Amino acid sequence: MTQVKEKRVGFIGLGSMGKPMATNILKAGFPLTVYDIRKEPLAEMEKLGANIAKSVKELGKVSDTVVVMVLNYPQVKQVIAPPDGLLGGMRRGTTLIVTSTISPLEILEVDRVAKQHGVEVVDSPVSGGHERAVEGALVLMVGAEEKAFKENELLLKAMGKHIYYTGGVGKGQTVKMINQVLVGSYQVAAAEALAMAKKLGMDLNILHGIISNSLGDSAVWRMFGPRMIARDFEPKGAINTMSKDMLSIMQTAIDLGTPVFISSIPYQVFRMAESRGLGEKDCAAIITIFEEYAGIKMSD
Repeated sequence: MTQVKEKRVGFIGLGSMGKPMATNILKAGFPLTVYDIRKEPLAEMEKLGANIAKSVKELGKVSDTVVVMVLNYPQVKQVIAPPDGLLGGMRRGTTLIVTSTISPLEILEVDRVAKQHGVEVVDSPVSGGHERAVEGALVLMVGAEEKAFKENELLLKAMGKHIYYTGGVGKGQTVKMINQVLVGSYQVAAAEALAMAKKLGMDLNILHGIISNSLGDSAVWRMFGPRMIARDFEPKGAINTMSKDMLSIMQTAIDLGTPVFISSIPYQVFRMAESRGLGEKDCAAIITIFEEYAGIKMSD
């Protein structure tokens, strides 16, 4: 296995999740080259000691392993597509780690194209949100050939605390999709519960503490409940990201012929929030839809 100090890592996508993940890779001692279309995060990463690539192709040329953390499948395709994308620069025998959340079928297509260029794919979506990304405490769900997983395990551990090997390429995205089925449902349920409690005149902070120690508790309740109560909508996990994930769930369910009675509701709520201009706000901002229909505000 290539030692930490010798493995040259490239990182593309320095958003709310990507920048702290890249920062933790630097802290772990990996030589790091980064790329983003925005100048501000590039300047921040350069101050921390990262090298800056002028293009994704240039980044591919100087990296042994490249981590891609962009929003969706169209962006993943744009980043990797030869001749000007990553696969136009990466050498045979190098590795592409996709941490973006896309569908299982989409990551299999990425794998097919990458193999034509002699590049190994590691399918590794993450869960935990911005705070856990900063702490290096993300959950990584890894789908890959076991050899590729082992060769990149130290790098994966630099980004996350809980690393789960799920099987071959596609299995990581499968686990992430099922996780998002539950997360989306919990977020909408939390908003619905808080709106009802507010209408009943309950002190929401007292309520949150009680539910956090009751059967209604969840990681989503503990993380998003206080944000909804405080109406803190600074984006740590944006609505447009969750909306994209819920759309992928719905499309996959249709393709598979599986029922999605519950998931169809979060899908509609997040799409509604996007249509109201809330796409770049935190997922906690879906509480505003429930406030509107209930005729209350959390802050009243």
